[in-house]
Amino acid sequence: MHMIKHNHPKRHKGRKALFLVAFFVLLGVFAFQYFNEPSVSKVDGASVVAVSTPVVRKPVPRDHPFISITPLETRPGEPALITVEGLTSTTSVKSFTFDNRPLIIFLYEGQVSALLGVDLRAIPGTFPLVLTLRDGQQIKENFIISERVVVQKPFDIPDKLGGNTPVSEKALITSLAQEGKIINAIFTSNQRFWTDKFGLPLKGPLVVSDPYGYTRLLGKSTTMPHKGTDFQASIGTPVYVMNRGVVGFVGNLRNYGKVVVIDHGVGLQTVYMHLSEINVVNGQIVEKGEQIALSGDTGYVLGPHLHVTVRIWDISIDPMKFLELLGDGNY
Repeated sequence: MHMIKHNHPKRHKGRKALFLVAFFVLLGVFAFQYFNEPSVSKVDGASVVAVSTPVVRKPVPRDHPFISITPLETRPGEPALITVEGLTSTTSVKSFTFDNRPLIIFLYEGQVSALLGVDLRAIPGTFPLVLTLRDGQQIKENFIISERVVVQKPFDIPDKLGGNTPVSEKALITSLAQEGKIINAIFTSNQRFWTDKFGLPLKGPLVVSDPYGYTRLLGKSTTMPHKGTDFQASIGTPVYVMNRGVVGFVGNLRNYGKVVVIDHGVGLQTVYMHLSEINVVNGQIVEKGEQIALSGDTGYVLGPHLHVTVRIWDISIDPMKFLELLGDGNY
């Protein structure tokens, strides 16, 4: 008689249960390591650590000063803040140049810095920034000027300045050149008068009625770039200085109307045009937010508003881009 062995049902079920328990334990260990072990990769020379939180880029530490530019690319008519990260004293600097032209340096947030305004007619391209230290060491970086599309729109000469006639067009061109020389001749100090971020020239939300940077077409052949920003403001609206500075010019010009120019130092000026009343005098020190005038409709205007120009040395740049760069954000 042959003996037939039978697997006991309970013993079979026990081994099966033990196998399933072991399988799920191993699966849990694997899952824990997979989701909690950081995975490291390299992107542009920086370490990127991926964990359960969003990816964080860790910059590569540098043991020597380097130049950073904000923004990375700048269009014609816009400002840039150039910072020498890791350099905390201006006394060690021999020179700082953009395309072989000198920059005025100052300490901003503890770092050697400079402001650069890109002319509205600047040609796009890559230009050298060179910082030379007194020990002969040089720090270099490329400054990129990107392309800007210039919009053209028809515009009128107001009746009080002769209307749309060839004679008034010629008078406008001549007088604008004369007024440009007056504004360009206003002194600006190498000393920085401001320490705060820049504020707004008007209370409440700013409403742009005419933006910076487009070209006004007058008559058949006359063109005039709009190198400022127009804000909605009825006659008599209080106008406030955008930051601490010295009153560099007060006057009444044919096209700019009643105008105030504030020198904030290191080549930086703010200009307030078409005013109805001026409340400051030349040489007066003004503090951020101080009322300096009332808005109006004097000079070359088709209606009341406040025209603001921001100048870095002799270059007029976009006031709204300037506020994005150095504004206090209260707008």
